[in-house]
Amino acid sequence: MVTTVYLVRHCQSMGNIQHRFQGRFDAAVSPEGEKQLALLGLRFRNEPIDAIYTSPLARAKATAQAVAQYHPNAPLVEEPGLIEIDCGEMENLQLTEVAERFPVVARHWDETPDLCQFPGGETMGQVYRRANAALDRIIQGNQGKKVVIATHGGVLRNLYARVSYGSLEGIRHSKVFGNTGVSTLVAEDGALRWEAVDDLSHLPEGMRRPPTDFAFFGGDGREPV
Repeated sequence: MVTTVYLVRHCQSMGNIQHRFQGRFDAAVSPEGEKQLALLGLRFRNEPIDAIYTSPLARAKATAQAVAQYHPNAPLVEEPGLIEIDCGEMENLQLTEVAERFPVVARHWDETPDLCQFPGGETMGQVYRRANAALDRIIQGNQGKKVVIATHGGVLRNLYARVSYGSLEGIRHSKVFGNTGVSTLVAEDGALRWEAVDDLSHLPEGMRRPPTDFAFFGGDGREPV
């Protein structure tokens, strides 16, 4: 039995364009994000969808709702396990502030993200376990169906580490996902495989942000989460 999961990173938020380490800060959708949502919804308009799951944060819920508008019979479910990393004291700081105030965590983010321990928040190991547990619950509850998951960059990197590398340590090599990027994951006979990763074909060329591995030390200023 084949289960298809469309994993979608949320649309662009104001925190993204302001270069903030958002975490669970509930930033509003940006004007560019609204355009992305309209095009994402059209992408899925004629695709059979049985259920839609979303992180509780507004930027993810707006992304899920863009798909749901064309699928009124598909239940839209909030799944707490899909929420972005709890960054604790680092939440919503400017990226330059993070590097200055929390250099050890920032260095881990650059080089060994699996070892990150966010002050007052989660460890990366905790994120990996709860995000993958949420994915497993969704797959188990939707055998043979097609579902959409709207979530966050940090969550997606942890899911990618598991599927592509089999462990948390794989996050050191994990893919970086664009806003509204669609990754198609297939579950069959207990195994997971990618059919597509970070597909932005629903956006015109001028709206596609090239995936960039952010680095606090020597980085280019793009948002990491």
